[in-house]
Order: sequence, then structure tokens, then C-alpha cells
Amino acid sequence: MSRRKLVESVLINAFLLLFCLIILFPVVYSFLVSFHEPKTAFLSILPQRWTLENYARLFRYGQFPRYILNSIINGVGGAVVTTIAATLTAYALARFDFKGKGAIEAFILGMMMLPGLTNLIPILKIASDLGLLNTYTLMILVFGAYGVPLSIWIMKGFFESIPRVLEEAAAIDGATPVQTFLRVVLPITTPGLIATLLINFVYNWNNFLTPLILINKTSMKMATVGLFDFQHVLEGNQDELLAAACVVIMVPALVLFLRLRDYFLQGMIEGAVKG
Repeated sequence: MSRRKLVESVLINAFLLLFCLIILFPVVYSFLVSFHEPKTAFLSILPQRWTLENYARLFRYGQFPRYILNSIINGVGGAVVTTIAATLTAYALARFDFKGKGAIEAFILGMMMLPGLTNLIPILKIASDLGLLNTYTLMILVFGAYGVPLSIWIMKGFFESIPRVLEEAAAIDGATPVQTFLRVVLPITTPGLIATLLINFVYNWNNFLTPLILINKTSMKMATVGLFDFQHVLEGNQDELLAAACVVIMVPALVLFLRLRDYFLQGMIEGAVKG
């Protein structure tokens, strides 16, 4: 390796390391603060005495456990709806030729460019008229619709990468189109399905603005909104408790991503290359 390339490599790696440290610092700081004793968050970064009392107080306090449950229901439900709708649509676009197909694909691509904020007020009015405000049904349907355009393109890339000869062979063996789809095509696209499910779950779990606008009943709020309200009901400086809440909200999505990261990376790479 030449001296110039060595210097470039060192500089690039140093920049990446610095960037990672900047990104991770708030996460690590919140984690450490969550183990401080009350009123000691600003005395030092490392706790003088490690304690789990903040986590115990958190789950004894108000509606926070219910907020976590609401986030799980809405996040998982919305991700499942998105994955099902996107998978069926992507398969139709990848395997069938029909009039207006190009226009439909252009429309789906255009939907990805619309900011979600522009839809919230109309959704609020429609949900109010239908009596769906403050319900799991509303949040699951809204979250399910949000992720469909991107998920279609991810899954479409997977379906296009599958040789048609596999489906033709299944048809020769007597399989119906539905059986071919369920028993031949879907197992091959498992990485894409998991990637789609994971992307949408993390988005739904971290979403703040949508549940803030569409939910005003305390018992139905999601964790992100509950954390926002949490700051206004706590008395005095209780940063340790807020840090513990941040860690609890962060853990489920982080654990799920780490467990499924191989499928996620494979799904994103293959979907991007083939789509």
C-alpha cells in the first residue's frame, strides 16, 4: 500500500470513528444517567453508585407500561399490514403485465415523495367522522399505509430476482397460482419479508408526530408521546427517570434490529440491486 493510500485510509477510518462516537454519545450518556441516584445526573458521567431504582420507579409511575404496550400493538400491527399489502402488490407488478402498469408504478413512486404531515389533518377529520379516534384500528391502518410505497419497491426487487422457471415447474406439478405463491415464492423471499417488517416496525415504534395528532386519550398514547408528556408531569429535576424511560423505549427496536440485522442487510441490498 502506498503512503498516500495509507494516509487516506487512516483519515477515512478516523472520520468514521469520530462520526460513530458522536452518534453513540447521547445513547451511552442516557444509559449511564439512567443508573444514577436521584439528583446526581450532573455530578459525573459515571454513576457514583449504580442503582435500578429509576427503572423500578418508571414502571410504578402512571401509564408508562401501557404506553409501551400500545407502541408494541400499533408498531407490530402496522408493520404486518404494510408487509402483506406491499407483498401482494409487488408480486402483481413483478409478475404480470397489464395496461396502466407503468402509471401505477409512477404513482407509487410519487407517493414516497409526499411528506406524511400533509395527510394528518385529513386523516384526523376522516377518523373523527368514522368514530375511529383513539383506537388501535386507526393507528394500525395509518401506520400500515405509510410504509406501503417503499415496501413495494423492496419486495418487487425480490420477486423480479426469482427465476420464473421455478413457478412454471410448480404449475407443471399441479400447483395452483396461490399454492405456488405461498409454497415456492414466499419462502425464497424471506429476507425481503423480514427486512420490510423490520423497517416498518422501527419507523412505527419511533413515530412521534402521527400519534401526537391522532391520539388524545391518555390510555391509548404511544411511548414516544408518553415520554413527551412525561417531562411535564415530573416535579423537579428528574433526568435520571427520563433517561431510564429513553432506554426502555430504545431497547425493543434495538434488540429486534440486532437479532435480524443479517436479514435486514440482505433484504435491503437485494431489493435495491434488483428493484
